[in-house]
Amino acid sequence: MSGIVGHLLILTAFVSCILSVFSFYRAAEYENDDVDFFRLGKLLWGVMTVCLFSAWLLLIVLIATHQFQYNYVWAHSSLDLPFHFLFSASWEGQEGSFLLWIIMNCLMGLALLRWAAPGYRAPVMAVVAFCQVFLLTMIVGIKLGPIEIGSAPFATIAEANPDAPIFQSNPDFVPADGTGLNDLLQNYWMVIHPPMLFVGF
Repeated sequence: MSGIVGHLLILTAFVSCILSVFSFYRAAEYENDDVDFFRLGKLLWGVMTVCLFSAWLLLIVLIATHQFQYNYVWAHSSLDLPFHFLFSASWEGQEGSFLLWIIMNCLMGLALLRWAAPGYRAPVMAVVAFCQVFLLTMIVGIKLGPIEIGSAPFATIAEANPDAPIFQSNPDFVPADGTGLNDLLQNYWMVIHPPMLFVGF
């Protein structure tokens, strides 16, 4: 159930971001930050931000409670990790790193909406939102026939490894433990480096 909620949060964020691109673009055409399109774009950006923060917090909860039925949790955490490494596991993998990057972009967008010069907000946010759409495709995990757009952080281990022999004999198999955090990343720099890197970027 948690995985479905996570998928829906990311999908909602993706759709909101696409609509915000259109809204900010139309507002830029009017060259007025007070038009309805700009207000709609701000609302959609807020919806996207809330959804992505909620998805990230949900991922942290799944990791902290050792829900190894989820592929990301199984691949990047284990029972013996202390909490600060469990927390940093939320961005150790590709999907988590993209999620962190996207969240940092959300915060940057909020800052631009608040402090960018009037008249520039709509065109600048149209570009930022357009870039955000491409980043979101990395984690949206939508399947179109044989093609999958992005890698979903909330995919179950069975969904991520459908051809594994264990799932042929037991589709409900859940590992007793995860593979753990990469040994090279088990230091305090792992906890602070990615967030500081994205803030600097």
